[in-house]
Amino acid sequence: MTFNHAPYIMDAMNGFCMQQSTFPYVAIIVDDASTDGEPEIINRYLQDYFDLEDKGIVRNEETDDYVMTFARHKKNQNCFFAVFLLKYNHYSKSKEKWPYYIEFAKAPLYIALCEGDDYWIDPLKLQKQVGFMELHPNCTMTCSRTKLFSENRQKYIGETFCYKKDRDVDIKDVIYRTGLFISTPSIIYRAVLGNNYPEYCRNCAVGDYPLQIYAALHGKVRYFNDPMAVYRTENSLSWMGKQDWLRVSDARLKVLQSEVNMMKGFANEYPQYRDLFENKIAEFINEGIPTWRSSRKDRKKYMDFFASDIKNYSWRWKIDKMIRLTRIPRLRRYYERFILKDYNYHKISY
Repeated sequence: MTFNHAPYIMDAMNGFCMQQSTFPYVAIIVDDASTDGEPEIINRYLQDYFDLEDKGIVRNEETDDYVMTFARHKKNQNCFFAVFLLKYNHYSKSKEKWPYYIEFAKAPLYIALCEGDDYWIDPLKLQKQVGFMELHPNCTMTCSRTKLFSENRQKYIGETFCYKKDRDVDIKDVIYRTGLFISTPSIIYRAVLGNNYPEYCRNCAVGDYPLQIYAALHGKVRYFNDPMAVYRTENSLSWMGKQDWLRVSDARLKVLQSEVNMMKGFANEYPQYRDLFENKIAEFINEGIPTWRSSRKDRKKYMDFFASDIKNYSWRWKIDKMIRLTRIPRLRRYYERFILKDYNYHKISY
């Protein structure tokens, strides 16, 4: 999925085409009517690097919604592109985009993720991860160490990683450390996970976090400590960069509620992990409490919205809420260090 990623989409497409694999793969690109020249960049890339004259492979299709091109790379015979250039912005109309590429996404055994502003840097990424999953049928997802590139500073500023060596990911870590723990552009998962994907996951405003939890609940998640992808940070064009984290709007509350509902859905369906999800819900709500830079009206609006959830807190999270509402930083630091330390699983080292 990509929108107004003209400065970045070349890196993403180069990462797809550089893959050295023993199997064919399709890179599905859905541009949501970008206005910054991205569709022209994608079309030029197809003309320069893909065989658009091979009548046995090439498909061209146009509807009222999109223009689609399917073609094979001129040199990498295992690399195929399915490009959908949408004719109008679907996001603004709350119209789903997944039906356009379902024909290509329903057939494979595995699905790899990479948004238009991120990219892959290891030419053996697909081969390593898929190869491992082929040998380990109980593995539902693989991921890797990822480099962080700052758009503001135009340089690498660190890496995000799960552990310091290759190993299986603990389900507690997946739940507590949230979706940023496993880097999205590093993910490959079994396509079969989508067959019975719960409605509370589909309705969640974020896509990577529930997918990671679902994969961990249905098998093993394997982490590779090799850096295989790059995640752009401090990017004003990304979904994260467009969010107004200080304002308690109805839209933001709707997003937060969808994430709480997702975790409640997991807690009800997997009672053996109920405590983990209930603790995470409490932490999630408390972390979202507006700071003192926000207005008193916004803070009250937020607390009223989650009042029923807060009422059911354990004593630890009630104390946590109370301290977050104070203006005493030292008290908060003391609480985190000596009392709440067992719950700080979401902390990530860079």
